[in-house]
Amino acid sequence: MAKLRLLSVQFDTPIDPWELPAFRGAVSAKAGYEHDLFHNHDNETGGFHYRLPLIQYKQDFGKPMLVCLNEGIEELHHFFSQPDWTLNLKGRQAPVRIHKLDVQQYNLGTWDKTFRYHLRDWIGLRDENYGAYTRLDGAVDRLTHLQNVLQKQLDALLQQLDCTPEKPVEVKIQQVQRERWVSFKSVKVLAFSLEFSANVALPSYIGLGKGCSMGWGVLKGLKT
Repeated sequence: MAKLRLLSVQFDTPIDPWELPAFRGAVSAKAGYEHDLFHNHDNETGGFHYRLPLIQYKQDFGKPMLVCLNEGIEELHHFFSQPDWTLNLKGRQAPVRIHKLDVQQYNLGTWDKTFRYHLRDWIGLRDENYGAYTRLDGAVDRLTHLQNVLQKQLDALLQQLDCTPEKPVEVKIQQVQRERWVSFKSVKVLAFSLEFSANVALPSYIGLGKGCSMGWGVLKGLKT
């Protein structure tokens, strides 16, 4: 099994959900744009790095969070070493202090037991998957389609974290609690909030799907 190191830092200054992009921009500016793990843009080409974001931006109970995976933890010193932590949120000056900090290490892989999760506002359907999903008539077929997409994303997540599972990833969606249209990069897309079980142990607050670096597709573990 591979090891996953995770550092979560919650700050004390409240922000609104729509301020998460501004929060990411402000933290990236404070740390220095040359450190691209903060923003995932390719500084050489001007495009994007198509990789798992190792520094992710969340909001929990109204407070902003940084969730850092593996190498992203070491990169965080570029922010913490700054003498002034005041963030410019699109013109609003927001001084921040650490409210809560947690460091954990996890064993990644597939297990002989299952774990239950809640997944909030998951933008899981890419263009080709969205077309296939909307052409399905029955609720059972649509649920199976979502289940297959989620299984592939979990498998890809493990691969990106240098984990080769000893057995196939198994996923079962227990309940789709909400399906709604949201605006993502000025495009209307479907977001799902649901509960599922899987034979993969993952930490809370890690992101899945589109926009996982900015508060979409937030995973939380549930008690079994």
